Parts: sequence; structure tokens; C-alpha cells
Amino acid sequence: MSIAVFNINDAGIQVSVEGDLVRTSPGYAVLDGNNLLTGEEASQNAKLLPRWTNNRFWSQLNVNPLANGNNQIRHHADLAFAHLEALWQPIASSAETAVFVVPGYYGSDNLGLLLGMSQEASIPVRGIVDSAIVQAADLPLRKTVLHLDIHLHSITLTHISNTGTLARRDVKTVIESGLFTLQDRWSNIIADQFIQTTRFDPMHNADTEQQLFNKLPDWIGSLGEANAHAFTLNAGDTEHSVSISNDSLLKACASIYPQVVQAIRNELPAGETATLLVSHRFAGFPGLKSSLGLINNLEILDLPELKAIGSTAVHRDEIVSRDGAVQHILQISTGNEQAQATASPATNKPSHLLWQHQAFAVGSGLKIGEDLSQGPRNSDNPVCTIYKRNDQMVLETPTSGSVEINGSAAEGTQDLKLGDVITISGETISLIAVAGDG
Repeated sequence: MSIAVFNINDAGIQVSVEGDLVRTSPGYAVLDGNNLLTGEEASQNAKLLPRWTNNRFWSQLNVNPLANGNNQIRHHADLAFAHLEALWQPIASSAETAVFVVPGYYGSDNLGLLLGMSQEASIPVRGIVDSAIVQAADLPLRKTVLHLDIHLHSITLTHISNTGTLARRDVKTVIESGLFTLQDRWSNIIADQFIQTTRFDPMHNADTEQQLFNKLPDWIGSLGEANAHAFTLNAGDTEHSVSISNDSLLKACASIYPQVVQAIRNELPAGETATLLVSHRFAGFPGLKSSLGLINNLEILDLPELKAIGSTAVHRDEIVSRDGAVQHILQISTGNEQAQATASPATNKPSHLLWQHQAFAVGSGLKIGEDLSQGPRNSDNPVCTIYKRNDQMVLETPTSGSVEINGSAAEGTQDLKLGDVITISGETISLIAVAGDG
């Protein structure tokens, strides 16, 4: 049974079919005359067509009348339906069933509207699962787990208990500002630097403002440890480039990070170490790791981009309804009360393989066969090999189809990251870092 997954976060809704990412579509809507644009197309025209834009329809999914609505667009549910239908139609012939991965702040009213829209769009939804819960699955975790995520207009913190079953205890909105606010601040910081350095104002022209807006997410996501980063824009035949310092970018986050740190501290149990799972959407955020490093008794694990999709595929039997009655899954059985080998806060590189309750060192390399009854060990008939190359752990698969990584078929040679999930014949292996290793 082929399955489509909609990982709903308005910063970028991930859509996959059978574990393969099809697209990532931000929660934007733009009205161009009588033509409604949604998703990527809307986002790429938000500065070119600024007269009617909306990016709150997923975070405020309701049927309250819009002040600037019309016969075509009465409320946020109309916009969400248009976006959802546009995401579904290209894959409708490829998927027999669908699962929604939803943010923790969605209540029964939001979920009711979502299911109603799905029915109207003929989407065969058979499961709904909490985003934080499914992303925490199959990882080395402490008894207390916190999941930090960012959306267009909020930052959320989910408290999860780990007792052999991962169960959501609480969801809190840390701050009612999110990626939209930060990107706006970063855009202005970059524009000011262009003006000071080159006297070129990218905000003076809609084309260059849109170009800046389009480039910013990937640019932020790829920021490394350097103190300064080049940013380039093209205006006609002229290329403009400036150097943006980490300190200047950090100003956009100065009012946000202390609230995040305090919210996490408030959830930590006295005298115990907890695990913090950090969404991939925070990748590249200047100063975030340093701020989180101020918190004692906390092990930090950066989640891979496709973790929600991969874990949904692994746990599909728990999530997908067999009798047609769709349930909102708020807990997932893992059988792992507390991994003895835990993620190290000092490294973001994997050192061991976690299978069931045991950590296995990779050593000089492991040639792993289909039979994992004794764990990931060397086999005379390997389906994959895991080894280290220049301090980077690598997965090599000679043939495709028998091995999956994060729910997608593994092919050729792939670099492995902390938190990646490898599936062989239904058995899962997680990539972890053991404190003190290496």
C-alpha cells in the first residue's frame, strides 16, 4: 500500500510518497488578480505582488471571516484547502493512502477542519500523528525528552515522556514570533549592509527584494562556523556582494534566544539529564548552539531534515488506521525505556549504531547482512557496509531496494548524520554519538 506523508509545518510542508520527498512547500498565499497562488509559487511572488498576501492560514486554521476576503477566499480554511489540494493533485495517482504529521498546537477544531478539507479534496487520509512524537521515535533518549520546533509565526516546545512508550505530555508556545519575523529581520540587516557597503538598496526594487527573500532560507541554513558570510544579489547586469557578520545576524535573535533557554529550563526535571531534539529548521541559526549550551543537564540532538517522514514510514502500522477511523496519535511504542548509550552534546557526528537497546561500535567498518537477529554484525552476504571515511560515517549499498535510510531507498554511497534511521528487513538501526567516544 503506497503511502503519502504530509508533514505540516507552515515554514515548509514536506510531501513524500513512499519515503521519497516530492516537495517542500511554504504556507504562503498570494492573490494575483483573480488567480490564487499558493506554496512555492506564492512565496516566490510575495514581494512582487504584495497587495494581497497571507501566510497565517495554517497556523490559524479556522473559518473566521477574513477582513479582506472575497467570494473566492472567505477564511483561512479556504486558503489551506487550496494549498492542500495543490499538493495532493500531482501525487494522487501515486498514493493509495495518506498520513498527516501535524504540529502540537493543533487542537480538535483544527484537526476536524483538516479532515474535512481532505475529504473534499478526495485525499484518503488514514492517520494523523503528532510531529514531535514521530520525530522522537527510534532515537537514544533520556526519560524526559523535549522537542524544539519553529514555524512561520511561533516557536514551540513539546514535552515527551519516555517509558518504553513515547507519550506527549505538554505543548507550549515559547514565543509568538517565528521564521517569518526572523527572516524579515535578517533581510533588513542584509539590506542595510548592502546600503552601507555598496549604496545599493535591494529593498528599493521589488525584483531584488524578492531575490533576497528567495535566497535567504538556504543561505541561513548553510551558515557554518565562520565569523562572516558572503551574500550576493544580481541587479540587471550588475552583481552586488557584501560580507555579513555573525554578530549582525545575531541581533535578530537577541530577544528570542533567552526566552527559548528559559522555556527549556522550566521543563527540566531536578537532578536528571534530559534530551533536547532540535528541528532541522533551526539549521544555521547564528548563536543558537551557544545559547543552548548554557543549559546544564541537557543532551542536544539535531534532527535530520527527513526524520518525520522516515519515522512515519517505520511506524506506519501504529499510525495508519485499519478500520477507517482516523485517530490522532500522541504516543508511539518504542520498547526502549532509556537508551544506555546516549547522544553526546559535545559532538554532532555519529559514533555508534543503536539497535534495540545496544550500541554497536563501527570500528574499521561493518558489513551488515539482512539478518539482524543478533544486531548489526559482519556478514558474508552484506546488503550494506557502514564505515568511517575522513571522520565521516558512510553508508554504502551495492544494490538498491533492501536498505532504507529515513524511509527512503538507500542507493550508492551516502554520508550518515546523527539521528539517521537505517531500516533493513523491517529492523531499524539509529545513528548515535556515545559520550567519550573518539
